[in-house]
Amino acid sequence: MNLFVFWKKEIIQMIRNPRMVAVVFFAPIMQMLLVSFAMNNEPRNIRLAIDCAANDYLIQEIHEKAIASGWFSKIDAVYESAFDAIQKGHVDAAIIAPPGGFTRSVGAGAPQLQVLIDAANIMKAQAIEIYLNAITTAVLKESRLMPTDTTSAINFKSRILFNPEMSSKFFMLPFIIVIMCAMVIMSTICVSMTREKECGTMEMLISAPIRKAHIILGKTIPYIGVGAINLTTIVTVSMLVFDMPFRGSIWQFALAFLVFAASMSAFGILLSTFCAVQQQAMLGVMIFLFLSVMLSGGIAPVDNMPPILRIFALLMPMSHYTFLARNILLKGSDWEYFLSHVSMIFVFGLLSAVFAMKRLKTTL
Repeated sequence: MNLFVFWKKEIIQMIRNPRMVAVVFFAPIMQMLLVSFAMNNEPRNIRLAIDCAANDYLIQEIHEKAIASGWFSKIDAVYESAFDAIQKGHVDAAIIAPPGGFTRSVGAGAPQLQVLIDAANIMKAQAIEIYLNAITTAVLKESRLMPTDTTSAINFKSRILFNPEMSSKFFMLPFIIVIMCAMVIMSTICVSMTREKECGTMEMLISAPIRKAHIILGKTIPYIGVGAINLTTIVTVSMLVFDMPFRGSIWQFALAFLVFAASMSAFGILLSTFCAVQQQAMLGVMIFLFLSVMLSGGIAPVDNMPPILRIFALLMPMSHYTFLARNILLKGSDWEYFLSHVSMIFVFGLLSAVFAMKRLKTTL
């Protein structure tokens, strides 16, 4: 009988805590829905460009059929070259017509076609050649210009860029680096701030003759330094043990880390203002990192997600830092691509810092 009374007391105590009810009942449902909608590894919305003459109607027909298939999306912008568009991250694949045009090569009985594929994202790269080969074969059969077996007759040349071996480790290592940095910086800062409140020393710091901004900087900069050491160690080990390339600018890589670390620090401080004890802080960090990992594009492509989840994914700083890390390490990012993603991380960090300062003033 006493055992049932004890169980009843525990259940009542749990129900009285709204945050615990949310974690126990609603968080698993949200995680299940998120994983179900976000984890779609079938390549979709592959950005496809063509490089051909305006009168090369077979290439145009292949492009139109590819867009209509639902696997590819159209790119209307004009770039200096197909390689330049892929390196800048605007295009996933490009069809290059042979000299004289693809239509002319088909008429001569020797069809040639070159495809440039961005293999920095291997989930898309592995499917691009299969999709395009099938679409090209279907177009040639419909045109009846080649009565023979078109599949074996096409000289289909694929040029795999930035990850010629199609190695999954080069795809995953930048993402692992991002996760480690976010986890170390955010968890240490959030727990540190919550520990000060739990021990009652935060009020002493606030009442001391120093500015609140100095308190924030004093609590965050050491952990950002720890994160920088962690980043250097992980990248060095990845390059020495796994032969991971580093093709971009080290200054871009360092600047991207500093902006991302500052953004994670600001959000960690904001999160700590909602936590009374360290266990709550760790739980909050775990939930945020879980959502960030699922929506970052590191496991499943962001382009495959439903529109509403895609919006949330592009608001997450981890998504943009993942794009940057892969681009800098595997390709060598240009400044236009770099600034477009760094600016989004900076805006997230700035908003988090503003709300964190307001919360600190009203909750302490």
